[in-house]
Amino acid sequence: MPESEIPDERVDQFIVYGAYGEVMHQFQVFEMTLWGFLTRGIKQGMSDSQALDRITKWDGTTLGQLVRGLKTQGHWPEGMIESLEQAVETRNYLAHHFLREYFVVAPSERVKEQATEQLARVSARLEDLEVALEAHLRSLGVPGVEELDKEARAEIDKLRPKEWLDESAD
Repeated sequence: MPESEIPDERVDQFIVYGAYGEVMHQFQVFEMTLWGFLTRGIKQGMSDSQALDRITKWDGTTLGQLVRGLKTQGHWPEGMIESLEQAVETRNYLAHHFLREYFVVAPSERVKEQATEQLARVSARLEDLEVALEAHLRSLGVPGVEELDKEARAEIDKLRPKEWLDESAD
């Protein structure tokens, strides 16, 4: 089929998948922000391997487990825990049901608009929550990524897997 004959349904799917991918990316960034709260448990004097062990454990933790563990900390502003739990519920719905439900219904302009509007609402709410979390992290003394010095960035870079990311491994 020539490019000029791409069916409208394919274009609609592409639009929804693009919006879906953007929102799921926001959830990954959201999870990394939550890791900022976990970094408070990495104390001065810990060895690199001890810190890496902690981070490796976090990497194997689901978003729901992460929020359940964090909500026991006593520093949360009023309503923040509820927002975190709603974010987890929404992320899980998107990850496990949204696309299946979207593609079960007959394709139409209305269905595409509903899906993209729903994703846009989730994106906006998640952005607001991210801003609030970042501000709360700063109030607790946890620096933002932009505030990290060269040494800290070098330490983070050591955590990247080399095998698949390094061009010389080809």
